[in-house]
Amino acid sequence: MKETINVNLAQQAFTMDKDAYVTLTSYLDDIGRRLPADDTDTLPDIEARIAEIFRERVPSPMMVITYATVLATMQQIGNAEMFGEANRPLNDAEQPHVGKKSTRRFVRSIDDKAIAGVCGGIAEYFGIDSTLVRIIFVVGVIAGFSTGLLYFILWLVTEKQSRTTTK
Repeated sequence: MKETINVNLAQQAFTMDKDAYVTLTSYLDDIGRRLPADDTDTLPDIEARIAEIFRERVPSPMMVITYATVLATMQQIGNAEMFGEANRPLNDAEQPHVGKKSTRRFVRSIDDKAIAGVCGGIAEYFGIDSTLVRIIFVVGVIAGFSTGLLYFILWLVTEKQSRTTTK
C-alpha cells in the first residue's frame, strides 16, 4: 500500500503517490532555480503543461498519478538542465539528506520519567505523548506480552539524556 497526497497543480486537483510527488516537487524546484529571479511566468506555464499531460495520461480524476507517470511527463517536458544553469543554490531545507547522519538518538529522558525515563525517551524519539507510550507498556504487561522485560532491557542498554542536550 502506498501513501497518496492530494495536490493542486495549475488549479487542478490530482491524487499522487508520495514518491511521485517528491520527484515532481524536486523537478519543479530544480527548474525554478534555473529560471531568472524576475521570471514569474515560465514556471506556472510548465505546471499547467504538466497538468495537461497528467489529464491526458490519467483518464479519470479518481485515478492516482504514479511515479512512472511523473517520469514519463518529465521526459516529455525535458531535463531541468534545458532551462539553463542554476542561478540559486539549494536551501538547507531543499537539499537532499543523502549521506547526512541524523543527530536524533534514543536516550532515557531525565525530565519526563516515572520509573527510569524509558517511556519518556521513546516518546521524545518518536514525537508522541509519553502517556500514550506508558499506557501501551502497561496494557502490554497486563495482556501478557513481554513489554515489562523490554522496558527493563531498554533501561539497562540506553543511556540517560544529558542535561546539555537540546530538543
